[in-house]
Amino acid sequence: MNKIKIHLVDDQPLIRQGMRSLLQLTDTLDVTGESSSGNAFLAQLSDNKIDADVVLLDMRMNDGSGLEVLNAPIAQQSPLKFLILTTFNENDFLLGGMEAGASGYLLKDVSLEELVDAIERVHAGEIVLQNELTQQLLKAKRQPQQQLNEALTEKEQQILALMVSGLSNKEIAAQIFKAEGTVRNHVSNILAKLQVRDRTQAILKTLELGLLG
Repeated sequence: MNKIKIHLVDDQPLIRQGMRSLLQLTDTLDVTGESSSGNAFLAQLSDNKIDADVVLLDMRMNDGSGLEVLNAPIAQQSPLKFLILTTFNENDFLLGGMEAGASGYLLKDVSLEELVDAIERVHAGEIVLQNELTQQLLKAKRQPQQQLNEALTEKEQQILALMVSGLSNKEIAAQIFKAEGTVRNHVSNILAKLQVRDRTQAILKTLELGLLG
């Protein structure tokens, strides 16, 4: 099995060194490169020097933030998947990063097992949202949205909450004791009511408007 190739972008050498050492211990991941800033990463990407599948991206860096990286046209057009590594005080960065196309976000103090699982899920095309950060975003962005809340049925609100927690349709079906097809129908109704085209946009709109407050 081919290992998932990882590129680290962080302006703190000790963090890069620590993550590289830990990730190299795994059987499924291979750290193939690193950048000391957002601008350094973009320069490497422009020179075709990035050999990776998933980029672990710090958000607060002095020479080009993670948000600037994600919004750069060259990053937007690349096939790379970006997983944000962050701290608790970066709500605007998180929402902006997800809107710019990041595949998820995690705290830097997650366990190795959680980080590896998130990388593998992102590589497989999933969206990874760490629950405690999601709850923080919901609290920070909470606004009155009575009309939208009333439009969603109680079951749809329950399913939306599970979607925001990062569960797949199969996992939601197991949790609420419904068939996966039934969950898919509920998700379709939720997307229509929120006027979004996919579950990622539904999650972002939920976070931005505090719909689960």
